[in-house]
Amino acid sequence: MTRKRRRLPVLLIIFFVLAIGLVLFMMYAVYSNSQVFGAPGEDVHLLNNLRYSIRLFLNQDLLQNDQVFEERKFTISNNDSARDVCHKLEAESFIFSGTAICDYLIYKGQDRTLSPGTYTLKSGMNSIQVANFIAERENQDLRFTIFAGWRLEEIAEIIGQLGLPFSGHEFLSYAYAPPVEIAQVVNLPAHRSLEGYMHPGFYSLKPDISLEEFVLQSISRTHAVIQEASQLLNAQSSTLSYDELIILASIIQRETQHPTEMSTIASVFFNRLAIGMRLETDPTVQYALGYDLAQGTWWKSPLTFADLAVVSDYNTYQVKGLPPGAISNPSRETIMAAFAPEQTGYYFFRAKCDGSMTHNFAVTFEEHLANGCE
Repeated sequence: MTRKRRRLPVLLIIFFVLAIGLVLFMMYAVYSNSQVFGAPGEDVHLLNNLRYSIRLFLNQDLLQNDQVFEERKFTISNNDSARDVCHKLEAESFIFSGTAICDYLIYKGQDRTLSPGTYTLKSGMNSIQVANFIAERENQDLRFTIFAGWRLEEIAEIIGQLGLPFSGHEFLSYAYAPPVEIAQVVNLPAHRSLEGYMHPGFYSLKPDISLEEFVLQSISRTHAVIQEASQLLNAQSSTLSYDELIILASIIQRETQHPTEMSTIASVFFNRLAIGMRLETDPTVQYALGYDLAQGTWWKSPLTFADLAVVSDYNTYQVKGLPPGAISNPSRETIMAAFAPEQTGYYFFRAKCDGSMTHNFAVTFEEHLANGCE
């Protein structure tokens, strides 16, 4: 009995010392983390603070082993949990340890601030910077679409609504008179705007993107399409320069939204150009007229006889050949059609009467008249 009584105080002392040691360790872990990672999130529960402070303290090396990556996009999907996000970051080689970065997010209370969206992660970011960046919603990319057939002014309007670092007016000024190094990307002729070279499609832009970066990204897409389309040149399209083919594509884009008939419409215009016949296409007149206040559109429709008489180098009812520049920004499909027109004998086309927004084609003017609606 005496030995047991003596052993009990010893065990209590050992337990007490261990408890004190554990408390001191926890206090040190909390203090160490606050020095390395900053204070925990304000709404983080005390137990979570202690738990993840210890986990972070034991895994600090994992957070210091940073991946080296070039600037890339990272997307958080609607159904992603915080742990899904962490493991995606690791799988896509943005961070070294998904587990460690999740511990950090929970410690900071940022696991609850993750928002679905795309983020542009910049080269040189370490793991902590990556975590802090995606935890702030204002760092999400700005997402928008340039629709095929828009002119520069319509692109400027949407830019003005996005909250980008530059305004729609600044974009227009830049696009009307692009710097030489920008114009050279697409071999733009002198004194020409970027009309025709701003590529339609979806854009996901980092919120601090510069005007030059945005324009370069867009025209580089068009340049890539031109390079692809150049492999399709045929006997007709080879008679025009790449820039002239972009001008033609911009007209085709405004004539139809149906890819299946774009190359046929291209053939009509090539056939007319070959014999010196005027193109006589409404979209060039609409472009020359500019914004129609009464209709609230850049593309007035229908046109009147007075409209068709407007004096402009873009009025293909009066001027032979192509207009001096593009009238819209054509899609990939339309550029392909201009570079590879169908070989036909057609000289005319007009809208079908079935509301399909497609066209009937004709070789002679008499056939063209017969295709009219009653």
